[in-house]
Amino acid sequence: MCYEVLSLEVSELEKKHNELSLKQIAGKTQHIEINERTLEAYRAEYTKKGLAVTREEDYPQEDFYLVKKLKQFDALVDPSQGIRKVIESMVRQPVTIFNKTGKAEVKDALYYSGNYYGTDKRGNDIGAEFHEGSYRRPKLVFSYTDSANPYDPKTGERRGEYKQSGFAYEYYIFLSSDKKERRKQLEEIIQKATGTSIGNLENHHLHYRNPSPYNNRQGGHGGSFNWSQFCDLSIQELGECQNKNYYREQSTGVLKDKDGRRVKWDDNTGKMEAIK
Repeated sequence: MCYEVLSLEVSELEKKHNELSLKQIAGKTQHIEINERTLEAYRAEYTKKGLAVTREEDYPQEDFYLVKKLKQFDALVDPSQGIRKVIESMVRQPVTIFNKTGKAEVKDALYYSGNYYGTDKRGNDIGAEFHEGSYRRPKLVFSYTDSANPYDPKTGERRGEYKQSGFAYEYYIFLSSDKKERRKQLEEIIQKATGTSIGNLENHHLHYRNPSPYNNRQGGHGGSFNWSQFCDLSIQELGECQNKNYYREQSTGVLKDKDGRRVKWDDNTGKMEAIK
């Protein structure tokens, strides 16, 4: 009897703890825009399976705490003293998207990260990290209670439950294939991110990441591009430039190095050399 009472008390405490934890990410922000697509995707996928998110551990912990900190920042910050949004890293990556007809298309995906900075009403400096451009969608698979006897002999229903089995990356910022339009997209992002310095980004923070299976982050990446290269090179040119230190300009077919100089293959040195 005592064991049953204790068990009920523990269950009730756990329930209250979980409710309090989830309240920390509830509600909308008032002063900043945040990306909470991962949490929304997890709730949506759970709902499709007839389930519900009941505890913070149901979410990826990195994403949960990212949103939690951003909402804490939003609640504490004094907007009258200014809020700075500082982008500290930007990445372009080719990803494969299937259109409505099921045809695969390679898209130029952008994602970036940085920090919000501000001051609370007591004059203390506060900040919170943000990520934009991508999110994670869970993979839920049905796990049988007894694989040897998967169905209930009376009802015929499957016996088991859905469990998380990893996740897939999704992207929502795609850059135009038109150079002028692409530059406009990127410049608008910088203009809205008050406090961001293009000069700081050019210091090894503008990256290209090689494509990966399932659009994940396994492909190698690097970041030695200036702002004009990052904006003006197509995703194919950017990849060639990153991986080979030169690229074939798509509009002319001319070979150029990372500094935009024309180059050619030199049989004597066995290298790409600048054309003098």
